[in-house]
Amino acid sequence: MTSDRAPVLLQGMEERLLTRFKWGMVAELEKPTVELRKDILRNKIHRDGLEFPPEVIDYIAENVNESVRDLEGIVIAIMARSTIFNKEIDLELAQHIVKGVVHSETKAVTIDDILKVVCKHFGLELAAIHTKSRKREVVQARQIAMYLAKSNTDFSTSKIGKFIGNKDHATVLHACKTVKGQLEVDKSFKAEVKEIESLLRKRG
Repeated sequence: MTSDRAPVLLQGMEERLLTRFKWGMVAELEKPTVELRKDILRNKIHRDGLEFPPEVIDYIAENVNESVRDLEGIVIAIMARSTIFNKEIDLELAQHIVKGVVHSETKAVTIDDILKVVCKHFGLELAAIHTKSRKREVVQARQIAMYLAKSNTDFSTSKIGKFIGNKDHATVLHACKTVKGQLEVDKSFKAEVKEIESLLRKRG
């Protein structure tokens, strides 16, 4: 018999059965690592004859870590939404599905969290991102912060702009488009954004 919890945590079973289970050998199976989760996803996707971009597989593996069943459920949910709404399978769709399905125990990400992590990464004072400075590192930090706010919060582009440099929604849309475009062609930039996202998840 297998179970996803220890005998002492099983509910609704007769005491005599629980006692017998406790006598048996209990072997705890650890959660799969990120790399193993990626392999599981690739196998599932290949087996079902599907195609997912590498960044989508990476995102799912890094954010869905409870069980293999959860991974398979996410793949099915993404495929279903893509088919029903005729949407391309991309990172934005994966983020939408994962946020709706996975009940994360971590605190919800705020724009303040994003600004602190981004500014720390670029070695900037928090106030710098709210100025009208056109210095390359300030502009890039501001655009990445806007992109992450759009991806990780439920705020409208107008609200995001107000909180980040007091910009209008068109500026936020342009920033998101710029970052998304650069992610597709610049590997070093993509690695940098992934590092910032990783720091955001690990924030204390």
